[in-house]
Amino acid sequence: MKSSFIFLIKLLLSVGLIAFIASYVDLTDVWQRISSVNPLWLLAALACMAGGYVLCGLRWAWIAEGLGIDVSRSQKIKLYFLGMFASLFLPSTIGGDVVRGVLMAKGEHRKKLRLHAVASVVLDRVNGLYALVLLLTGSLMMFDWPVSLWLGWSALVLLMWGGMLAYPWVHHRLPDMLHAVKRLPLHELKFQKMWWKSLPVSFVFQLLVIQAHWSLGMAVGLEMSWFAYAVMVGLVALVAILPISLNGFGVREAGYVGFAVFFQADAGAATAMAALWIVVLAISALPGAWVFWQLGGVRELERIKGEDDQQSSRSTTR
Repeated sequence: MKSSFIFLIKLLLSVGLIAFIASYVDLTDVWQRISSVNPLWLLAALACMAGGYVLCGLRWAWIAEGLGIDVSRSQKIKLYFLGMFASLFLPSTIGGDVVRGVLMAKGEHRKKLRLHAVASVVLDRVNGLYALVLLLTGSLMMFDWPVSLWLGWSALVLLMWGGMLAYPWVHHRLPDMLHAVKRLPLHELKFQKMWWKSLPVSFVFQLLVIQAHWSLGMAVGLEMSWFAYAVMVGLVALVAILPISLNGFGVREAGYVGFAVFFQADAGAATAMAALWIVVLAISALPGAWVFWQLGGVRELERIKGEDDQQSSRSTTR
C-alpha cells in the first residue's frame, strides 16, 4: 500500500511537470524544431551515449574487481546496458540498479559476495557522482554567481573530496551500526587503486553526456555555450537523482526549460532537446533488450529478484 502511494505521488509530480511545460511552451514550435532535425546531430548524440555506456560498464567492472569479485568485463558491460534498459522500460519493481546487483551475485554464482555485488552498484553511482561534481564545479567557474552560492557549493565539494581522501583512515573507526560497510575492503590498496582508476572514466562519461546534450541542442536551435550546457545538465542530473519522480521524468524536462530561460535561451528549443534526449536514452539502451531476452524476460528477472530477497531475509534473521 505504501509503495503504491509513493508511486502515485511520483506519477503525479512527473505528469504535473510535463503538463506545465506543455502549457508554457508553443508545442507547434517544438514539433517543428524536432521534425526538422538533421539526423547527423542525433547520430552524434547516440554515439556519445553508446560509448559512454561501454565506459560505465568498464568502470563498474573495475570497482567490482576492487571489491574482490572476479569479473568478466564484457559481461558487466552487457549487464550495464540491461540496467539502463530496465530503468527505462521495465516495471518499477525491477529497477536497473537492482537488476545489475542481483545478476552479478547470482548470475556468476557468488551468493557469498551478495553484499559486495550490491556495493559495487552503489559505488559505481557514487564514483560517477564525484566526477559530475568535479566537472560541474569547473563549469560553474565560467559564470558569475552570488558569493553565498559559491561558499555553499565550495563547502559541499570540500566535504565530499575530504571525506573520500580520509576514508581509508576512517574505515576501521566506523560505528558498529555500519558493520556491513566495515566488511567491505574499501580501505585496501586494491580497491583504492580501482576507485581512482575509475574516476577519469567517470569524468569522460560526464563529458560525453554533456556533449550529447549539446549536439541535440544544436540540432533544435538551443543556443547556449558549452559550459552553460554543462551547468544545466549537471545541476538537473543532481536533482533528478532524488526519488521524487518516475526515473527523473518531468523533473529533468522542467529543469532544462528553467535553465534555458535562466541563460536567456529559447524555452521551446529546450523542450525539443528534452524530448530528443528521451529518444536518445531509449535507443542507446536497446542493446539491453537483447540481454533481457537472453535472460528470459520479466518473469525470469522477477523470479531471480524474489530468490535474492528471500536469501537476504534469511541472512537477516540469522
